[in-house]
Amino acid sequence: MSQAKPSVLFIDDDPDLRKTAELLLRKKGYSVHGAAHPDEALSCLVANSIDVILLDLNFSRGQTSGEEGLACLRDLLRHDPKAAVLVVTGHSGLNIAVQALRNGARDFIMKPWNNDRLVEAIEAALTARKPVEIKALDPSIMVGHSPALQRIASAIDRCAPLTASVLLTGEAGTGKTLAAMAFHRQSGRANLTCVEASALTAGDLDDMANTTLLVENIDRLGEGQGPALLAWLHRAPRHNSRLIATSTRPRAELGLDRGLMYAISTLDVALPPLRERPDDIVQLAEHFIRITCQQHGFATRTLSPEAQALLTSQAWDDNIHALRHTIERAVILGDSVTISGADLALHTGDGLSAVPVKPKLAASEKTLIEDALKRTNFNVSAAATELGLTRPALYRRMAKHGL
Repeated sequence: MSQAKPSVLFIDDDPDLRKTAELLLRKKGYSVHGAAHPDEALSCLVANSIDVILLDLNFSRGQTSGEEGLACLRDLLRHDPKAAVLVVTGHSGLNIAVQALRNGARDFIMKPWNNDRLVEAIEAALTARKPVEIKALDPSIMVGHSPALQRIASAIDRCAPLTASVLLTGEAGTGKTLAAMAFHRQSGRANLTCVEASALTAGDLDDMANTTLLVENIDRLGEGQGPALLAWLHRAPRHNSRLIATSTRPRAELGLDRGLMYAISTLDVALPPLRERPDDIVQLAEHFIRITCQQHGFATRTLSPEAQALLTSQAWDDNIHALRHTIERAVILGDSVTISGADLALHTGDGLSAVPVKPKLAASEKTLIEDALKRTNFNVSAAATELGLTRPALYRRMAKHGL
C-alpha cells in the first residue's frame, strides 16, 4: 500500500501566493490545500487530514497588526494543540512572528520566501510532529463568534489542564460532546474513555493516569453506580485524571445524590441553544457547506441572502444537528452554486419549524417580497423564482405579511 502524501494547508488571502506555493509543494510531493481566510481554514481541517499549516498573519485589506493571524493561530491550536503551524510574514512583521512563536507556532518563514528554506521548514515540522494525534478521534470544531460561544471557549482555554470535574448541560445538538472533546484536546491528557452513564462499568472506573472520563447523559446513571463514580472522583486528581459529564437536563433536574452532584459539577457550563446564537447560524451554515463540498468533491457553494434570512428565522429544535443535516441535503441535492430558500426546504416542504421572526428580520423579508413583486409586475410565479421559493411558500409569506 502506498503511503499517503504529507499534506500542507496554506492560509493566505492572496490567491497568487497560494498558487505559487501549491505549484512548488506539489512538485516536491506534497498534497496542498488552500484557504483564503481563517473560517475556510477551520472547515478544511475538519474535512481533511492536515500535517503542516502555513499561516499568513493578516487577511483584511490594510491590516498589518497580525491580530487576525494570532486569533487564527489560537483557533487552530484549540482544534489541535499539537498542530505544526509555520507563520508566513513579511519583514515588517518580524516582531509579530516572534509573538506567534511564543503562542505556539513552530517556526516562521519570511516573504518573499526562499523555496529551499520553505521546504526545509516544512520537513522539519513533519519530523517533529508526533505520528499519533487526537484529530482522528474527533474532527469537529467549535464555530461561532457570538459572546456566549466565546465565553465557553475562554473557559475551556483556562480550565482544560485542570483536574476539576466539568458538567456540560444543554439541549440535544447544542455541542456538549464537542465542548467535551475540546476540553480533552487542550488538557494534554493521553487517554479518553467515553461511556453512556447507563452503561458505566467498574472497568471504566480504573485508575489509568492522564485520563479524561467522559460520561454522557449523567442523569441516566445506573442505580448503585453513584458511590463507585464518587470514589473515582476522589482518586482522580492523584492520577491527573478528570471527569466530564453531559446531560440534556438542567443541573437542578439531574436527580442525583447531592454529594455526587457537587462532585461532578465543580465547573458547570451550559451550552446555549442555536436560537440564542442567531449571529452564529450563517457562519455555521457556511462552515457545513465547505465541509460537504470538500468531502464530496463539489464546487464551492454560497448562500443567497434570502436563504440566510430563512436560516436565521428557524427555531432549530435539534440545534446544530438539524442545521448541519439541512445544509448537507441542500448541497447534495441542489443544482446551483447558490443555495436558495427552496433548496433549504427540499425535504420539509416550506422549511423547518420557525420561531417568531424578529421585527427587523420580518421587515426585511417583507421588503424583499414587495420588491420582487414590483419588479415582476406582481407575477407570483416569477417573484417566487427570483426569491428561490415555491409558489405555495411565497403565498404563505405574502399572507404572513399581509401582502
